[in-house]
Amino acid sequence: MLKINKIHLFVLVSLLLLFGFSAQAFCKPSYTLKQLCRIANKNAESIQIAREQTYIAEQDKKRAQSVLIPAATLYASYLNYKNDDYYTPDVNTLGGKLTQSFTLNGRELIAYDVSKKGIEKAKYSEQTIRTDYIFQVAQAYIQALNLKRLVEVADAEVERLSTYRDSINEKLRVGSVTKTALYRARAELSKAKTDQIVAVNNVQTAKAGIVRLTGIEDQFSIASGDIKEIENFSITLEEIKLKALENRYEIKEGKKGVEIARRSIAYEKGDYWPRFEIEGGYREKDITYDTGNEAQGGYDTAEAYIQAQLVVTLYDGGLRSAQVRQAMAKYRQAMQALANEEKAIILESKQSFLEFNTSKATLINLADEVKSAEENFNAVQMQFKYGMADSIDIMDANTLLVEAQRRISNARSSFYLSILKIIYTQGDILYYFLNKK
Repeated sequence: MLKINKIHLFVLVSLLLLFGFSAQAFCKPSYTLKQLCRIANKNAESIQIAREQTYIAEQDKKRAQSVLIPAATLYASYLNYKNDDYYTPDVNTLGGKLTQSFTLNGRELIAYDVSKKGIEKAKYSEQTIRTDYIFQVAQAYIQALNLKRLVEVADAEVERLSTYRDSINEKLRVGSVTKTALYRARAELSKAKTDQIVAVNNVQTAKAGIVRLTGIEDQFSIASGDIKEIENFSITLEEIKLKALENRYEIKEGKKGVEIARRSIAYEKGDYWPRFEIEGGYREKDITYDTGNEAQGGYDTAEAYIQAQLVVTLYDGGLRSAQVRQAMAKYRQAMQALANEEKAIILESKQSFLEFNTSKATLINLADEVKSAEENFNAVQMQFKYGMADSIDIMDANTLLVEAQRRISNARSSFYLSILKIIYTQGDILYYFLNKK
């Protein structure tokens, strides 16, 4: 008896493990919007490229810093002539030296300062790319969520029309309707099933886009948990503009570009200044002479030295003046680019605010429309049950309800997108999706 119990226990455990692993295999992970944004922030190639650009800027700073540090050099040489004589001795040299040069106006310090500003500009550019990418992920998520709701609308329509077809079959058996009503019911049901298939395929296409943006596995589901947080969103146009001009990384990058361009003018003007070079070192020489009769003579020398020189370029064919004019033109370009970016962001603020107000009002009106369409369908369905309405009335009521449900779903998606557009315009999207707990 004990043996049988052990066998039963083994079978039971095996079945539990089997079903456990099977359930785990078929259980699809579910992602909220914030989870998708954080995953995309880690996996996206565009963001990785931007990070590398920041790293490159950091190496530019180290290159500029290296110029400020004296260069240490060790050297050795051996000079041997084929036909040695008293006038062509063999020479062995060994030495080391420190060299340093700088422009009298501090051109090297200016280059170092520009390189530090270049790192800041690269970081702003990285954040701009990150912001655009996260916004793109958020848009794809909301569109997929809307398509998921449209599948639910299509499922509900198929269920309603299936119920209606069954009721037509019952009425046809008792002779209260004609076969024309049945054919119409079947046709409408087939059309609804086609719309259902299209809606499901649209969801799969949207999810494939999310997979491409985030790098997650193909099999997953979309959770709408954190999207509800923004439904009570409210803001004024002035608040959007002020925060956008203060927070947007494009503005910060543009301002840093203006600073770099202004300092670059001073850097190029440094070519007009004298260049001071200094070198200090120590070297030893072993000099050997061939004095004939297989006899050799020579001597050794050891010396420490320091050398300084001042170099002034008197004429360069107009190279320096061209470089200065070019730097000044780049400064004007940077100023114009900044002004253009500010105008573009102000326009974007106005557009996002108008889109928000429009989508909000539309959503309120469509809520009343859906409610009326639902009550109308229920009333027509009841009338049809008692012979007070025909199949055309039912189809019209169903079409009105489906269109109202689709419109409100699209309007809700537009409402969410308009809020996200405001968050993006204000420059808060990274904080909202990556930093906010």
